[in-house]
Amino acid sequence: MALNRTATILALSAALFLGTVVVAQAADPASLFVIRATAKTPEAVADAIKNYSDANKWQYLGASKVKNGEVTLVKVCIPEIGKLVWPQGAYLSALLPCGNIGIYQKAGKTEVSMLSARYMHVLVPTPEMEKASATAEPLLNAMLDAALK
Repeated sequence: MALNRTATILALSAALFLGTVVVAQAADPASLFVIRATAKTPEAVADAIKNYSDANKWQYLGASKVKNGEVTLVKVCIPEIGKLVWPQGAYLSALLPCGNIGIYQKAGKTEVSMLSARYMHVLVPTPEMEKASATAEPLLNAMLDAALK
């Protein structure tokens, strides 16, 4: 059993390394970010994300100010996505929360940067993680659309 786990960890490590190399060579890493601007204040965007998460029964993990208060990091987790990720192994919990959002001011406007859910499949290129990423992507984009209105 320990040998199987070690082999699995080594295989996953190799896949992650190779997947990262392929992504770095084949695609612009910036393509894994969704960046949008809004006239709302950063606080209003953070509040809208919390309200959306609560209304949709997502886990709102919180908002934290960093960089001397210039950036607000917001984390949400969609239970539906967790159910797709957890069976693949508890070590994949590092991929969650599935909503990683940064809110900051740039040139007098609020900008929101969200890590695309595709990052999960890039790091763990399995059919199961592809399904989790594909399921999360439209849900997170809908949340962002609603929060930025």
